[in-house]
Amino acid sequence: MTIQGTVMPGVGEGSHYVNRYLDYFETTLGFTCYPGTLNLKLKDKINLNGHEKIQIVPKESDLSPIDCYLITIADQFDGAIVIPHKTRHGSEVIEVIASVNLRDALNLKDGDTLPLEFE
Repeated sequence: MTIQGTVMPGVGEGSHYVNRYLDYFETTLGFTCYPGTLNLKLKDKINLNGHEKIQIVPKESDLSPIDCYLITIADQFDGAIVIPHKTRHGSEVIEVIASVNLRDALNLKDGDTLPLEFE
């Protein structure tokens, strides 16, 4: 299943949280993560039922669990949609992690559309 999201600005906290969860992401998801997230606004709410959910439950009490869904980004990069159990985003915004800085690697700017394919 392919979905598309529109690149939007973040609040600048993605790198902090990715760094906090980095070891979990790398051991659980199987790829080295760039320390940041890409925020995408969806036109429609996506139904994640039927897609494999990988849940990360950190040992640290100050970190909340995260649901992850493996994806391929723009037919080029492995990545994951990450949905923290505690989030400030509504269901119309998703956060994506990848092994590269997606804005740089794909020359993305706010307002661009990005396709994601579930694995």
